[in-house]
Amino acid sequence: MNRVIRSRTLRQTVDRGTTSHGPRRAIAAVVLLATASVGCGGSANPSQSISGSPSSDEPKSLDDLSEEELEAWANAGDPDVPEPAPENQGTTDPTSTEDSVEETTTTVAARVDASALTADIEAAIDAFLAESGVPGATLAVLMSDLDGSQLHLETARGLSDVAADRSATPADFYRWGSITKTMTSVIVLQLVEEGLIELDAPVATYLGSGWASGYVWNGVDYGDLITIRQILNHTDGFPEYAFDPGFYIQSSLRLETPYEPEEIVDWAISVGPKYEPGTAYEYNTVGHVVAGLVIEAVTGQTADAVMQKRIFDPADAGDAVLTPASFPPNDDVAGYVQGDLKLAIDLLPGYAPYKEASVVGDFYDITVAPEAVVRSAGWTGGGLEAQADDVARIFRSEFTGALSKEMLTEFTTTSEFSNYGLGISVGEHSGHLTYSHGGGVPGFRSDAVYLPEFDITVVVSTNLIPYQPDVGSLSGAVLDIILSALNG
Repeated sequence: MNRVIRSRTLRQTVDRGTTSHGPRRAIAAVVLLATASVGCGGSANPSQSISGSPSSDEPKSLDDLSEEELEAWANAGDPDVPEPAPENQGTTDPTSTEDSVEETTTTVAARVDASALTADIEAAIDAFLAESGVPGATLAVLMSDLDGSQLHLETARGLSDVAADRSATPADFYRWGSITKTMTSVIVLQLVEEGLIELDAPVATYLGSGWASGYVWNGVDYGDLITIRQILNHTDGFPEYAFDPGFYIQSSLRLETPYEPEEIVDWAISVGPKYEPGTAYEYNTVGHVVAGLVIEAVTGQTADAVMQKRIFDPADAGDAVLTPASFPPNDDVAGYVQGDLKLAIDLLPGYAPYKEASVVGDFYDITVAPEAVVRSAGWTGGGLEAQADDVARIFRSEFTGALSKEMLTEFTTTSEFSNYGLGISVGEHSGHLTYSHGGGVPGFRSDAVYLPEFDITVVVSTNLIPYQPDVGSLSGAVLDIILSALNG
């Protein structure tokens, strides 16, 4: 595999090893800390038990759960995995939508009172924070004006740090998790347009034969057969490390040692495929980490440098960063976990020295302990840290200029197995087509939505995970406010 030399040393691949039964059960509760989160319609529901019924005041002990219950909990815990495509429904063809972005997009900003709209949105955020118990949120909205300019609304509510009683501000940098995947996919599609990558070519074309040797399903080694398209639409068979208890236990023992992307890939290969690649869908972060390695191999540049040049700078989002190559100028936002996730973190051996300083009421502040692991594992699949206004500009640009018409069609055309395209979820809100992606990393939960019909972009991030109702309820409420204002 050809590799670009980064300013980090290659670490030893994490060993899944064996773990005692009790810790594995507890760590299974960490699944909602996944970098894997897609879309805006799902709902994390920490108040429900494995069976889906409301939990009692004294939840069932994790040690009492069977392996089958843990697996069910983990699968139910991925809050935003797109629903499978309905039976007999073909893939989405967004060609007419693409034309609407360029030709029939409704300009809306001149029809609304920006001050009143902002007040309504802030009231909705306040109501959401009160209902969900989330400490703080940051949000940005972009809408087209009649003269072609953008009406830009940004706000932040609540607290960025509960212990310090620090108010949230729009200048805060949040961690946007898997929304990063959309950006990585756009770069790959740009390189396809330039003739440097073929979507249906094997990844081995760019990383070399044997890059995933040992990736065996039913006696067949698929290492050299996985395609670029499959790693972008999650039909590659890769497992999700956020669902692996052993991964979390091992990671907690190396909190100050960042992951190299090759380690994440090697871990997935060692676990093996979840199904025959190309025959099903299962959301994962590994595929987009592989995409980052392909980008580096093709361009001869580091992924963060390519993302800066191709995504951040053209969108006027120069303050955005891709960790772990770069970090924001401040870390003023504390990220929290609660409920079973807090219990699981308490039981992770590597976090034991930080437990007392990390507990803030019912929350656990994930940012107190060393964060080299949690800010490196996601990389091109989940490493974006930025202010909300930059994320809004980036997300909108993916549909309004970053891609050619042909590549936009590829981006937004779903597979036969889900409502997920090549790095984006395709859905609807109140009868209007939406493109969206969610994000979830330890301490943070985010959502980004674009309505091509009206050229409206809404992005929101919060500093708690998990909670109910999930972040998609807030982005949906904001869309309702905007659409109501247009109809009013």
